[in-house]
Amino acid sequence: MMTFRVFVKSLRLAVRTGKRFLLFVIIYAILLWLTADRLDTLMTGGEFWPLLLFIGSVSVVALVYGLLISNYRKTQVATLRCLGWTSSDIKWLFIGELMLVCFVAAFIDLEIIVHYLGIVGYYSPSHTVPQIYSSSAFLISLGIIVGVQFLGVFVAWRRMLNVRPMEALRKA
Repeated sequence: MMTFRVFVKSLRLAVRTGKRFLLFVIIYAILLWLTADRLDTLMTGGEFWPLLLFIGSVSVVALVYGLLISNYRKTQVATLRCLGWTSSDIKWLFIGELMLVCFVAAFIDLEIIVHYLGIVGYYSPSHTVPQIYSSSAFLISLGIIVGVQFLGVFVAWRRMLNVRPMEALRKA
């Protein structure tokens, strides 16, 4: 039960950051769109290297976001460690924030797809709806991006294990 409460708290903290949260949601939405498009091209006989390029880009963004979170949350984590939070609780804090960014980006992509298909289907003369990319490509891409997020979670969590509770008290 404690893990669920920590997870919910991490969601609240993520939304509270504002600009950083919005910036990385937009970045992940673009990368999810491009990765799904490249994966769909690969499924229909395209080349493999563009997909690797986008997976590498997602990996770099996940590492950068993990480093940013760990730098930004240093005093907060030190305070939470003073209050008795374990390293497992802190790990769930980072998992919640990074997963929220991924799933909000996926929701934005789905909204754009639905609106695009609705507008194009309504205004086309034959009322046919074009296919952007397959749903399996989208779900596999979402799985790839969520899987790569654990790299960012691991980096942030490892950096936060070195934060001592005394750092929160020194700053006050």
